[in-house]
Amino acid sequence: MNYLDKKGNEIFVSTGLGSQYGTFRKSKNGGLHRVKSPAMPMISSKDEAQKNLDLWAEKNSLELIG
Repeated sequence: MNYLDKKGNEIFVSTGLGSQYGTFRKSKNGGLHRVKSPAMPMISSKDEAQKNLDLWAEKNSLELIG
């Protein structure tokens, strides 16, 4: 599931370097940046990374887009 932040950036889970999963944002210009937060560390499980994002999105009232 993907979300929109308050600035209109898409937030989603993806692989980073190696086999670690993290949360990233895509800016309106198409740039890809890691969302660095203690609540969303890089981890080996995609499901766990998505759960972290879902909780963070709920707490921050982000809009679900997919």
